[in-house]
Amino acid sequence: MSQVVETLRGVDGATARVIAHLGALNFTVEYVRDDLESEYSDQDLEEAYQLLMANQVTGDDFTDLIGEVFQVQTLFFENIVALVVPSARYEALFASFDRRDPFPVIDLVEAATSEPV
Repeated sequence: MSQVVETLRGVDGATARVIAHLGALNFTVEYVRDDLESEYSDQDLEEAYQLLMANQVTGDDFTDLIGEVFQVQTLFFENIVALVVPSARYEALFASFDRRDPFPVIDLVEAATSEPV
């Protein structure tokens, strides 16, 4: 398991669900919580990868438009929080967590951006 996975799993108040490296042409799931392994098919993961990568491209375009560095995209769902941390134009770290109140989003962003992806 990579150092960034260990770092993210160690953030207090955040229970990791899935952590993956998104590359230009494929993805590598680095961690899946045991109770979720059978929940997602390979096709589900491939579709999620394609949607996330499409979003990465538009995120870069949006960054150019506003003139700020795109550090982390945070997606809040009813029961899940997901982070997309770009490391290059077509590479990123994806990490999802159970959403609880309070949720340590700033701690996770700092942890995700402090380790090489």
